[in-house]
Amino acid sequence: MRGNCMFQSARELENVFQTEGAFYKLDTDGRIQLCRSLAVIRRIDSKQEGIDALFVLLNPGKCLPLAGEESIPLLAGEVERLTLLPATPDNTLYQLMRLMERMSWNAVQVINLSDLRTGKFEEYKESQKFMKAQGDVRHSIFSVDRYGELLNCMEKANSVIAGWGTKSSIIPAAKDAHTILSERVNVAGLAYKVRPLYYHPFPWIQKKCIQWLDDMEEQLKETVEVV
Repeated sequence: MRGNCMFQSARELENVFQTEGAFYKLDTDGRIQLCRSLAVIRRIDSKQEGIDALFVLLNPGKCLPLAGEESIPLLAGEVERLTLLPATPDNTLYQLMRLMERMSWNAVQVINLSDLRTGKFEEYKESQKFMKAQGDVRHSIFSVDRYGELLNCMEKANSVIAGWGTKSSIIPAAKDAHTILSERVNVAGLAYKVRPLYYHPFPWIQKKCIQWLDDMEEQLKETVEVV
């Protein structure tokens, strides 16, 4: 099933899936930034313990806890120990739900090159520049101190899918992440002409969103057939 018949609305998807996230506030030299280390999408009423896929994207979008920003704690320990909170999905997470429906998946996880939550790419670049100047890498699951957390995510998932986008300015971070991931798993995803960049799941235009779903579904099902 392809095309518009498989491009469900947010309301339809919320009747099928539930979203949780591990959120925290990071204090870097007095600057407080909202972060999300992990998002989990599960089919409602599913008892499945395993994770069908781990998506590795650029950074969290507009997803927030249902209880609002005031429910997000200031980080005071290890990121991995954060509690998952019921959350509102954003456009990207809805798109992943559509792929879950096509693949008959029950559970996926989402991590990012950076946990810093920014709405626009220019804000992302500015926040990365600031954190680098401060020498603060706590926001990245690909930092050395958080390798155990990353390893745990990889080991739980049946597939690891990259979708961190095609912006040239993210190539250094993308290369680091791809190298670390490739040491343990085969990285799936729709590869861009410049490696190791991968097309983002939600390119905003519905026709392109459907194309991503079609191509990703085809790649994943071909992989299953080969195995």
